[in-house]
Amino acid sequence: MSFDMEMEEYHEDIELKKKYKEELEKLQKEMTEEAKKVREDYVKNPSKMSGSYIHIHENSPYLAEEHERLITFNKKDLVKKKNS
Repeated sequence: MSFDMEMEEYHEDIELKKKYKEELEKLQKEMTEEAKKVREDYVKNPSKMSGSYIHIHENSPYLAEEHERLITFNKKDLVKKKNS
């Protein structure tokens, strides 16, 4: 390879890198704008779900027989049973 070919390839690489950088910046801007829209929509229309989950261990009172349970749950409320 001659020096001129290497320089030509080098300049082509630089041009490609500029194009890739411009494309990435464009995509970044689009993604940022979309994220802002999602956030604004959530503020206007909040989800009823908290995004959290409940993990129940195999020894959990939730899995005990009904008469053995230490707690009961009525829809959203947890009620601890009092010791008798």
